[in-house]
Amino acid sequence: MNYYSHNIGDYAQATTHLSLVEDAIYSRLLRRYYAEEEPIADNMAQIFRWVGARSDEEKEATAQILAEYFQLHEGYWRNKRADAEIAAYHVKAETAKANGKRGGRPRKEAPLARATYGGASGNDGSGENPPETGSKANQETGTRNQEFKETSPSPRTRMSGFDAATIELPDWLDGDDWRSWVADRKARRKPVTQEAARRQLQQLAAYLAEGHQPGAVIANSIAGGYQGLYPPRVQARSGVSASRTQRLADWTDDLREVLASDGRPREKFMGTIDATH
Repeated sequence: MNYYSHNIGDYAQATTHLSLVEDAIYSRLLRRYYAEEEPIADNMAQIFRWVGARSDEEKEATAQILAEYFQLHEGYWRNKRADAEIAAYHVKAETAKANGKRGGRPRKEAPLARATYGGASGNDGSGENPPETGSKANQETGTRNQEFKETSPSPRTRMSGFDAATIELPDWLDGDDWRSWVADRKARRKPVTQEAARRQLQQLAAYLAEGHQPGAVIANSIAGGYQGLYPPRVQARSGVSASRTQRLADWTDDLREVLASDGRPREKFMGTIDATH
């Protein structure tokens, strides 16, 4: 990859606590990751050379960055966000390649050529027949336009052969989940077009980078009857309080219990207020 998306806000939030040296090491590891389009092999001597770690302090900082932002799996250090970005890049590249094999984007229809008139004889002796006028000319023009409209293929006809359920999928996306999504769209008479499939795979890759599993995103979208892909709105976040929607739902349930028990809200003693002073 010669280019990758760099979200300044996300990066700043995730690296504010890093020292200048640690930030430089993390940035160099990411650039190497994207340039090679593959995880980093667990070879510390080679990694130290890649990031320019010479002193013991720099080597210790490198090990700390690997432990904090990467996961060691089967001999390779992997970064979830980088894997998702690379997967989205390949989806886009494969779509562009497929379009190229078909000759690129559909060309605009050529305009009708203007009618020419010629003949062996003419009323004025010039050897050319004058153009028809009046109702006969209008009738012939209308006939030619009608024939053009009937023979011109519509965009819908040209796209009828695409089946989103048969496209090649990235490794991180389960085929059954994707086919369920395509089938749901077909059932609602909103089939996934080729362009929509490309964009939705990019969406799923971005959601995966944010921590949303593609299967959960697809299941939520099918359950909600959405035409697009949306992750579940209510999710617990490592000890952080529930969202406003969840709190409102909890309050509603509490109120139902109170009304069902004795018919009116319970009174709660708030203490005695002395108003004599």
